[in-house]
Amino acid sequence: MFKLALHFLLSILLLPCLYAAASDIVFHLPTDNKALYGTGGEDYYMYVDRTFEGTVTKPWEGGTWGMVRNPFRAGDGSVMFSRMHEGIDVKPIRRTSTGEPLDKVRPIAAGIVAYVSTDPRNSNYGRYVVVAHRVPEGTIYSLYAHLASVSCRQGQRVTPSSTLGVLGYSGVGLNKTRAHLHLEICLMINADYDLIVLPPTNKHGLFNGLNLIGINPTDVLTACRNGHPFSLSKYFAGLKEHYRVRVPRKGAVDILRRHPFLYKGRPGQMSPSLEISFTQEGIPIAVYPSSRPVNEPTVVKCRPMPTLQQNCTVNRVKGNSKTAALTASGMRYINLFLWRNNPPEQSPDAL
Repeated sequence: MFKLALHFLLSILLLPCLYAAASDIVFHLPTDNKALYGTGGEDYYMYVDRTFEGTVTKPWEGGTWGMVRNPFRAGDGSVMFSRMHEGIDVKPIRRTSTGEPLDKVRPIAAGIVAYVSTDPRNSNYGRYVVVAHRVPEGTIYSLYAHLASVSCRQGQRVTPSSTLGVLGYSGVGLNKTRAHLHLEICLMINADYDLIVLPPTNKHGLFNGLNLIGINPTDVLTACRNGHPFSLSKYFAGLKEHYRVRVPRKGAVDILRRHPFLYKGRPGQMSPSLEISFTQEGIPIAVYPSSRPVNEPTVVKCRPMPTLQQNCTVNRVKGNSKTAALTASGMRYINLFLWRNNPPEQSPDAL
C-alpha cells in the first residue's frame, strides 16, 4: 500500500512537467568548464586509470560516453571495449588549496527536479539529482552524479541558472584527484519500475539508474553549441541499429505510451508481435509491428562484429551475428520494457 501511494505521489509530482506545452529546447553545459566547445579532450573529460597489456595509462576517452571501458583485443587484432559508460565525466576547473573541487553544477535545461538522493551510500552514483525536461517527443531526464553536496529539492522548478549542488567524488571507486560530474541524458524504460523492483533492492524508485537509458550527452550539448534547439526524434533517426528483438505484443509497451515517435507502424495497427531496434549500447531507436508471432523475446537481426556479441552489447546479446540470442541479462532488460502493472483489458493499447 505504501509503495502504491509513493508511486502515485511521484506521478502527481511530475504532472506539471509531463503535461506542459513542449518544444525543442536548447541544452547548456552543466558547469563552468567550457572546454567541450574549445580544446575538448583531456581539458573537459576526467580520465580513468587503465592498465592494458602491461601498459599503464590515464585516457580521457574513458570519461566519454559509450563502449569506452575495459579494453580487450578482438579477433581481428583491433582493440575494443566491453564496458558501457552511460554518461560523460566532466572535470572540475576550480579546487581549494587542498584539492577539493568547487565547481557548481547547474541544470542543462529548464525542468523540474524529479529526484534527489542525498545519501552517498545508497548508490554507485553517490549523491545524485535527476531533472525532468519536457520535449515534443515526451519527457527526458538529466542525471547529475557524484555530487559533494546538493542544494535543490524534489519538485523544484529549475533553469540553467539554478544550482543543483557542487561537483564532488561521492560514490564508489572515486577519490579527490578524480573528482568529476557524471552527467547522463536519459529516457525512462518503464514508469512502473518502482512497482517491479521494490525496496530494499530498489532505493531510488523510478529513478534507479537501471531504469534510465543514457544517450550521448556530448552529442546533445555540441548540437546546441550555437543556441540551436535539440530534436530527440531527429537525433534518434541518425542512430544505427545493432540488433533487433521480436517480442510478443500483449497490450501497450510503456515506453511507446511516453515516446510514441519510436513506433513506426500505423496508428491503431495491431500485430501479434513487435520488433524493437536497439543500438549497440542498448538504446531503443525504433519499434516496428511484426506479423510473425513469438512466445518470448527473440533476436531476429544482429550486425556482425570481430568479437562475440556479448563483448560489445553490454552483455545483452551473445553468440555471433548468425547465432545471436539474448543473454540472461538481455532477457531481463527486454522484459523490463514489456512489464505492465495493469492487465491489457484495463489499459488498452493506445497505438
